[in-house]
Amino acid sequence: MEKIKRIDRSLVYKGAWISMYTDSMAFANGNFANWDFIHHNGAAAMVAEDADGKIVMIRQWRPGAEEEILELPAGGINQGEEPMAAAVRELREETGALCDTAEPLLMIHPSPAYNDEKVHMFYCKVTGYAELALDDNEYVTIERYSLEELIDKIIHGKISDSKTVAGLFAYKELKK
Repeated sequence: MEKIKRIDRSLVYKGAWISMYTDSMAFANGNFANWDFIHHNGAAAMVAEDADGKIVMIRQWRPGAEEEILELPAGGINQGEEPMAAAVRELREETGALCDTAEPLLMIHPSPAYNDEKVHMFYCKVTGYAELALDDNEYVTIERYSLEELIDKIIHGKISDSKTVAGLFAYKELKK
């Protein structure tokens, strides 16, 4: 027996990367409620280690945090694009870093209570650098840290971005 069932979904807003809906929900106890739901097209992120063993990171303003945050290079997956190709593309656009091959690391649902976003994460070794290809209104600072420095930043509250935390801890486990 289903305890929760969606009986209707109404589009409230459609944007470039997200669509917001109101879901009418029915519950096993006979109650009904409206829930907010956000569809997200998906994202991809890259843990990229350079020749010196440093992880390539970006620092940029994030409106949800209302501050600049340190995070893995990442971005939205374009229509028809494979997640790995999106991660490689975002790495190059945001940091100039290039990689010949990337390997899957993990996938997370950052906020499954109200959206269906999936963030696919990969890792690679940086093989060279090209020019940045930032979006018109994208401003980033590129920083490099050892994995140990980044884990310390997570433990001390200096990194709070969920994809970055998950990706770095997964990479740490992989390297054991």
